[in-house]
Amino acid sequence: MVSRGWTRRSFALGIAALAGCALEEGEVRRLPPEPGNAVLRPWLTLTGGWRVDSASPLQLQRPAGGRVNFIQPVGVTARNDVLLVADAGARVIWRYDRARDGIAQFAAFTGGVPEAGASLQLGNDFSAWVAQPADHAVVQYDLRGRPVRRWASEPDAPRPVAVVVPEDRSEILVGDGATARVIVFDPLGRPREVLGGTRPGVLQSVAAMALGPRGLYVLDRIAQQVVVLDRRGAPVEVIGEHQLVQPRALAVDASGRVFVSDEMEQRIKVFRDGKLLASVGGQGNGPGRFGRIEAMALDGNLLYVADSLNARVEVLLVSPPSMETPEPPR
Repeated sequence: MVSRGWTRRSFALGIAALAGCALEEGEVRRLPPEPGNAVLRPWLTLTGGWRVDSASPLQLQRPAGGRVNFIQPVGVTARNDVLLVADAGARVIWRYDRARDGIAQFAAFTGGVPEAGASLQLGNDFSAWVAQPADHAVVQYDLRGRPVRRWASEPDAPRPVAVVVPEDRSEILVGDGATARVIVFDPLGRPREVLGGTRPGVLQSVAAMALGPRGLYVLDRIAQQVVVLDRRGAPVEVIGEHQLVQPRALAVDASGRVFVSDEMEQRIKVFRDGKLLASVGGQGNGPGRFGRIEAMALDGNLLYVADSLNARVEVLLVSPPSMETPEPPR
């Protein structure tokens, strides 16, 4: 084993000053704050965008058609104003420019798996890594959606459902839903080592993953918790034990706050040091409500939430740690 190194077309279509009015088709609406919550506040609802030429550079995209709406978004990743949205209904990964409200087809999408949303990650050059469980591989695409490289090892990772890539791209971490293990690949696509599965009882399942201050955060849906693994694959923390019922999506910010969606209530629960800071959302289709949370992604102070039943991506503002208020006991 080798050691690891993790080391609009309208801007808001009228800034939605009419908060509370019905959402027109294709509208991007700025949402009012949710009272009484100091960690997450609803901000925008994204339902799609104006079709643009996918072959043009991001900054020079030109209108190429009418409005395109999401059908069944099951995965999301974001960097600056650029999002990738995996749409299981359209079988497409869309590239969406939030500042210009423009959308283009990025790549074909073969679909996720029932117990986990799609896992995608954008690099600093806007290339992307996508876990494709049906194809038994993780595929890297360049910024125009052209396949560059595949990471696959069917004996080790027959059903990759999660992918995480550190900023330096020194390794590719692939979570496998069939074996409940994390496979570490080198940049050339060769499997380097296995985390989690070599230690009995560490992981019962892998549904989502994220890198954070303490290591690799792995959402274990069967065990109803998040397990943090250090660089050697040893567990250093368990989060959400006895507080999560049907965890599905995961995100972690730079301060160590852990955001976990719970399918039982369609709420996002926020933890720090094992303590519940906030529980936001609930079933519904209004501002800050969710039909089915499939995936989440953090970019700066914005949390993007792929909601498949409501056919949209909800954007929530993440308050700085100084504004935290622990959730009162229930």
